[in-house]
Amino acid sequence: MILYGKDEYIAQWTLQFIPHVRSFGECAALGVLARDGRLIAGCVYNEYRPRDGTIAVSIAAISPMWARKENIKELLRHPFEYLHCYRVWSAMLASNEPALKVNAHIGFKKEAVLAHHFGKKRHAVISRLLRPDYDRLYGAHADEQRQA
Repeated sequence: MILYGKDEYIAQWTLQFIPHVRSFGECAALGVLARDGRLIAGCVYNEYRPRDGTIAVSIAAISPMWARKENIKELLRHPFEYLHCYRVWSAMLASNEPALKVNAHIGFKKEAVLAHHFGKKRHAVISRLLRPDYDRLYGAHADEQRQA
């Protein structure tokens, strides 16, 4: 289940798990709740540039159960369907292999590595998901296309 309307709470919860981020600034946040109502993942959108159609996303989780297709689809609906973004991007530590795998699972493509972006020997991987990829993977007709 997705938690809406608790941007500040979800953003603060998410910050606990992303040590290279100190603040998200102005943001929107969605959470994923476990069946017992506990928050198990936070998805924070910031650095929104409506003119350019881009936004950054940061995701943190305490359980892999959050990454079910219906949750991912709902989390990505916010930037692509409501904000009409063309590009959603993320920056994560290059050493964070689990996060890189999750991003690839969701459909993000690696774009670049920024050397020492988060400090000495702490490189960033920049990944992105474009609107056509979102439509193909999660859009209204994605399931129909996969079955054909």
